[in-house]
Amino acid sequence: MPTITNTPPKRKTSKTSSVTKNPVVTSSPLEKKKKQTQASWDKWVKECVVSVSPDVWLTHASELSHGAQLLGDLKKIPKQVLLDTPTLDYLFRCPSHLSHNALLVLNDEEVECLVSPESLLEWADKMRSGQYMISKESGFFDKIFARFELKSVVATADVYQKYLSLKNPNFVDITWERKPGNMIDIRLNTDERPTRMIASHALLLGIPVISPDMRFNAYRKEGLKTIW
Repeated sequence: MPTITNTPPKRKTSKTSSVTKNPVVTSSPLEKKKKQTQASWDKWVKECVVSVSPDVWLTHASELSHGAQLLGDLKKIPKQVLLDTPTLDYLFRCPSHLSHNALLVLNDEEVECLVSPESLLEWADKMRSGQYMISKESGFFDKIFARFELKSVVATADVYQKYLSLKNPNFVDITWERKPGNMIDIRLNTDERPTRMIASHALLLGIPVISPDMRFNAYRKEGLKTIW
């Protein structure tokens, strides 16, 4: 059983970026503030989150499938990663939901963690639809970015061109064994905009996506790598 930390420690900002072909990374324009204690952060999170719909990110089937697999440690920690929306939410709200490999990466101070604006839009849409209700909207995303030293990537014309040109099946089939001899099969829709857009960003940057969502498997033939 991997050791689960309540909140991955803050990371150092990388001195140099490994991405040179497309400079789309920007720092969050936040002023330096006094570090919030773990206790006060946990209190803020508890007060902030009002309610979250079950399987709000539609990853339950994916996580059941992951749970039925034997996952080994990463052989190499990447210098940069892109967090998808469920990973970003887990980092903020329930770090115990993060996988062992996800924690290995997030706990590494040398790893630069990036977020696509598509994730923020997806999260905001869940809030607007009432599936993810919070009580403290003012500065919500800025506070999370500051706490975990995240960086936002810019949606350039190249990203949208990649979004248009991606070729992938409209679904991916996943299987897991609920109990000996009882196999469960399910088909996931992979062509929804958030998944496709986040995959486009990661492919353009040449970095892996941290995600429990197996819909990203549809983009493996395009060269997408995932961590979970």
